[in-house]
Amino acid sequence: MTQIRFLNGLRTIGGNIVEFSQAGSRVIMDFGVAADLTNETAASAIANGKLPNVPELFGLAEDHWTHEAIFISHLHIDHMGALQYLKQDIPVYLSAPSYRLYQTLIESGIEKPVRNLHPLPFETPMTVGAFSVEGFASDHDEPGIMALLVGDGTRWYAHSGDVRLNGPHPERVAHWSQVFHDKKLAMFMLEGTTFSFDTETPVEDQNHPSAALTESELQAQLSSLLGNTKQLVAINPYNRNYARLAAIQEAAHQAHRQMVWEPADAVILETMTGLKADQIIGKSITADALRQAPDQYLLENSFSHLADLAALPVGNYVHTNGEPLGDYDPRFQQLKDFLTAHAIPLTFLSCTGHATRADLITLAQTVAPRIIVPWHSFHPEREAEALDAATRAEVLLPEKNLYYTLDEPED
Repeated sequence: MTQIRFLNGLRTIGGNIVEFSQAGSRVIMDFGVAADLTNETAASAIANGKLPNVPELFGLAEDHWTHEAIFISHLHIDHMGALQYLKQDIPVYLSAPSYRLYQTLIESGIEKPVRNLHPLPFETPMTVGAFSVEGFASDHDEPGIMALLVGDGTRWYAHSGDVRLNGPHPERVAHWSQVFHDKKLAMFMLEGTTFSFDTETPVEDQNHPSAALTESELQAQLSSLLGNTKQLVAINPYNRNYARLAAIQEAAHQAHRQMVWEPADAVILETMTGLKADQIIGKSITADALRQAPDQYLLENSFSHLADLAALPVGNYVHTNGEPLGDYDPRFQQLKDFLTAHAIPLTFLSCTGHATRADLITLAQTVAPRIIVPWHSFHPEREAEALDAATRAEVLLPEKNLYYTLDEPED
């Protein structure tokens, strides 16, 4: 009989990890962190609840599993950040696009090397002992995102991964949600990010919330801003959303500007999208060239290079889901203070990778599982209440590290 253990992420955004086990087989879904591990050892991080309680994977105990693997829904740190601490040579599977992005990040020195990585083609079941696992293309602000389906020969279970319904690929979500419905899931783990906040969608600055945009609206508004700004514009994107990197360069072209990338992200753009970077700061163009013709360029500026803007004629700083992500990060106040001190306007052009509350309910109703587990939220109880009112499913708020088994449903 399959046992299900929730290892982390029950009351956080990210770090959600679940284990399915039976006899000598187990599969683990996601392996991220949602906490600072500075000055932590693996043992102390497990004791403090920052790493999952699987000491055998960190070289702290004997690993007795005959068949095991980790499946990563997507390449955001809160879903894969613990991989770098692995000591056991366990196979790790990602979608083919996420695998290619991971290799690019490793080669660029952004991520640490991880052994035994493998691409998992979409909708191609992988057998791990008693289990089969299948990944489905989905929609999130990491384009390689997968929803994951697990079967044990008797029942089906699924993990939504991070998901949105208003992105560029709603048809992908519609497809896998119908497949999951047809499987008559015993359990469906559904993210609930947007139930975490008092506002309907996540905001960066609680005092000055910005309107959430779709990816196409974001590109159009960026192009308009560039056309209405007579000086240099700086932009801070999240580099793992390479589809948006491509859209940013296109928006620059629409405004008759060239996009100036930082070197590492130029590599990501070219590797993941096939587009050639217009310019690369410090390689094909200098800061002096930007000063001489500031209205001709859009400059990528990550937080680590924020000080570079002090010597440039910047007419606007566009924050588009780059780090620091919001006012819950202490660096965010540093960012705002710097921009204020240098009289640089701050503009948010944001597009969340997470479904609205109403869309999450719609998704749950479509899948129609026997049991729903709301997680990936600061307030899963809010999602649980909404799901309980709007679906016929049993809603489970599990406890960390307990083993759950499913009884046969009553007729």
